[in-house]
Amino acid sequence: MANFETVEVSTDLLILGGGFSACGVATEAAYWAKKNGLKVTLVDKAALDRSGAVAMGLSAINQYVGVKDGENTCEDYVR
Repeated sequence: MANFETVEVSTDLLILGGGFSACGVATEAAYWAKKNGLKVTLVDKAALDRSGAVAMGLSAINQYVGVKDGENTCEDYVR
């Protein structure tokens, strides 16, 4: 099992989830927050560049086709 690290962060606005809506909200909120000296934090369970509705990249593909468990290959998925 991976070694997880607990990080304590102070923020003015906490956004949970890294889907399309949350990323849009975080972008807009950060624009206004910066003008007012506020901090916006977005937290998601996975890497934002490879997960969620925004990218649906390798994390999702590997999960669905079982690549991480050695059940299938990327070629199986393409086929």
